[in-house]
Order: sequence, then structure tokens, then C-alpha cells
Amino acid sequence: MLEVRTAAHNGSVEVEVADTGAGIPREHIHRIFDPFFTTKSQWPWHRLGLSVSYGIIKEHAGKIDVRSTPGKGTSFHVEFPAAKKAVHV
Repeated sequence: MLEVRTAAHNGSVEVEVADTGAGIPREHIHRIFDPFFTTKSQWPWHRLGLSVSYGIIKEHAGKIDVRSTPGKGTSFHVEFPAAKKAVHV
């Protein structure tokens, strides 16, 4: 099951994406945003998604936090500062 929640608090916009999947083992959690990190035997260039996402979030002054419990699921919490005016008109 996948759950997506959004909220606005104190000048920030928040998005949380949570699943009830297999979770991420503790020994891997600190590396999931590293380019090419994978526990799979596929070609490494297939594993850029989280690294690219992390870069985009940081480029927009955002924060990301991940929590995972093996066997219960994973949640990603992303927070951005709310824009006061349109960036591109």
C-alpha cells in the first residue's frame, strides 16, 4: 500500500510518501542517496533515482528524511520552503 500526504506549516510545504513494503535494512539507510548505490545485481546506471531526487530537493532549499522498518515499510518526508511569489512568470 502506498500513502501520500501533504501539508503546509509555518511557511513550509510538506509531502510524505509511505509504503508498507519490505523496508530498507538499517545498514543501507545511510547510503540510499549515494549515486549508483544498489543491493541489486542490475547495471548501476539504473539506480540514480534517489540520488537525483536528493539533488533536486537540496537545490530548492528542501529537506528530506527517510524512516524505515524492515518488514513494515518506508516513509520519505520532504519539506520545502513555501514560495512567496511565482518563480517563473
